[in-house]
Amino acid sequence: AGTVGSDQTICSAGDPAAFTSSVAATGSGTITYQWQSGTGGCGGVFTNISGATLATYDVPAGLTVTTYYRRVATSTLNGVPCSANSNCITVTVNDINAGTVGSDQTICSGGDPALFTSSAIGTGSGTITYQWQSGTGGCGGTFTNIAGAVSATYDAPAGLTVTTYYRRVATSTLNGIPCSANSNCITVTINDVSAGTVGSDQTICSSGDPSAFTSSAAATGSGTITYQWQSGTGGCGGAFANISGANSATYDAPAGLTVTTYYRRVATSTLNGTPCSANSNCITVT
Repeated sequence: AGTVGSDQTICSAGDPAAFTSSVAATGSGTITYQWQSGTGGCGGVFTNISGATLATYDVPAGLTVTTYYRRVATSTLNGVPCSANSNCITVTVNDINAGTVGSDQTICSGGDPALFTSSAIGTGSGTITYQWQSGTGGCGGTFTNIAGAVSATYDAPAGLTVTTYYRRVATSTLNGIPCSANSNCITVTINDVSAGTVGSDQTICSSGDPSAFTSSAAATGSGTITYQWQSGTGGCGGAFANISGANSATYDAPAGLTVTTYYRRVATSTLNGTPCSANSNCITVT
């Protein structure tokens, strides 16, 4: 029968290397070939592969289960065919399932994303390893490896200022062949907020009536903007407390002020249920 090729390991749906003819078949008559395959092991049932009648054979791509191959050599002499089987080639399929991770999050700019959990671990025919990746071009964009992020879970560091996308790459290594698959994509959305600017400092007589505080620049943010005015008497760096009902873009402090008082407007952007706040400039009413 001669001898053919050697065993291979490929990734699921991969393309095996062409099976070579290490030693041609020999016989007393005319030699012809027929390649066969099966999935029941080298001792199992084999069936002819249509059209595979050369000394070599190139399996098409797309193999998803471990499959066994052999070459049947036939010597035909005086009309009598005699056949022998070559060695058996095993093409082992290295399966990999990436598993699933975490879920989407919304955080404030500069915030700290929650730990990305492992909802389902990666599985495969070989030894499983992990590599986390991130990118800013969307789930369909370019991802790059995160140095040192090789566990089943990942805790992204605080300080994120742009919406970022994460995924976990699971790799199954079998017989020295690594096969990889990507998990679902986690989107960490950044809820930006800019407080805008308000009014200007004033000086009034004791018990006087401050002029209404105007909105020089409206607040902006990724979500829905709401306002809350605050006041305090400990200076712009001191403690502030909410002013009941003062939740418009502008505020008109009531008359009767007898001590120097400080005001600011807190703008809150709420996105996906996550509120993020920023303080305006401080107005001093002396």
